[in-house]
Amino acid sequence: MRSLAEHLQLVMSRVRPLEPLALPLLDANGCVLAVDVTAPADVPAFHTSAVSGYAARAGDIAMASPRSVLAMRELPPGSALAPGCVVAVVAGMPVPYGADCVLPAEYTDRGAPVLRVGRAVGRGENVLLAGSQVKAGTTLLTVGQVLGSREIALLAAIGVGKVPAYPRPRVAIITTGTELYDTSRMRTTGAGASKPDVNGVSMACAVVESGALSYRVGPVDDDPVLLRKILDDQLGRADMVVTTGGIGSDPDDVLRPVLATMGTVDFAWVALDPGRVQGMGSLGASNVPLLALPGEPMAAFVGFELFVRPVVRRLMGHADVFGSRRQVTLSAPVTGSVGVTRMVAAAVEADTAEPLDGGVESLVRANALVLVPPDSRELKAGSTVTVVHLETS
Repeated sequence: MRSLAEHLQLVMSRVRPLEPLALPLLDANGCVLAVDVTAPADVPAFHTSAVSGYAARAGDIAMASPRSVLAMRELPPGSALAPGCVVAVVAGMPVPYGADCVLPAEYTDRGAPVLRVGRAVGRGENVLLAGSQVKAGTTLLTVGQVLGSREIALLAAIGVGKVPAYPRPRVAIITTGTELYDTSRMRTTGAGASKPDVNGVSMACAVVESGALSYRVGPVDDDPVLLRKILDDQLGRADMVVTTGGIGSDPDDVLRPVLATMGTVDFAWVALDPGRVQGMGSLGASNVPLLALPGEPMAAFVGFELFVRPVVRRLMGHADVFGSRRQVTLSAPVTGSVGVTRMVAAAVEADTAEPLDGGVESLVRANALVLVPPDSRELKAGSTVTVVHLETS
């Protein structure tokens, strides 16, 4: 039997990040940057007004009073401001040559063609100098940063329209089992489908939470011909395939032999509870990564958190792919499985973990998994344990 650590190492050793693409800014939101980004030019590129008002010469208004007047002018682009004159500007607009300050509109009577000035401003006041925010050649973002709204804003500010980043993986979620029915469709009485397809919807959502794109397929009947056709179809668009169910050794487990004919696939007994049977490998000529999980919902959930989510993050170019771990204290005892690592859902608050009994319903409160070592028959209340925090992004 393969240990949990050995299986995880094998899974991750076969996965590499996707090839970076030049993504439009909106598509790059949430993606990982693939190159350093340097400023191609100064920001702002020229002296600009920080407020709406009037560009002026500080010397003309140094002794401003309610009786001070200046002549309003309209300047053609590139013209210089003459002494004793002002020109109207709005925030972000270039300051004309010859002007060295900007009068806020509220400091004046807003008159025309003669402007009365009631308050002086100093040289350079309300003017953003060229390069005062960003100097050309400055490294602004580095490889591995996750691009969010603030990073996207910076890229737009320096005139970047597309950025090299790792694209979101396209993950096909294929749930199998003639006994399953899709809860979004009308259930057909007597068709043999008796269980709701929990894995399909939960994993499709979890993939999106991980930052990838999900394609839910299924539930698919236990028909080898149909399963192969659906898998072939998905290999044309998927960067990763995740299946649930059908990988045991019973005659009804028809997915396992189908997968074995479609690529390099390894099925193993893993010292993990729940989820002792796991499959991994690659499919098709493009060697699309495959993870084949058990069909029982709690086992599939654990398999997703331990194996699928790290693979998705690796494909996305993240350097840190595993959920955070830390030591906490149990508030109640938990039983172990000799020779097997047991994962128990838990609600962690501060430094205390409350084990949660039950199936899928317990996951609503859970924010971590308690790792019960394979050499432990029971961990008593007050024991120090390792928890794996459940990530949502």
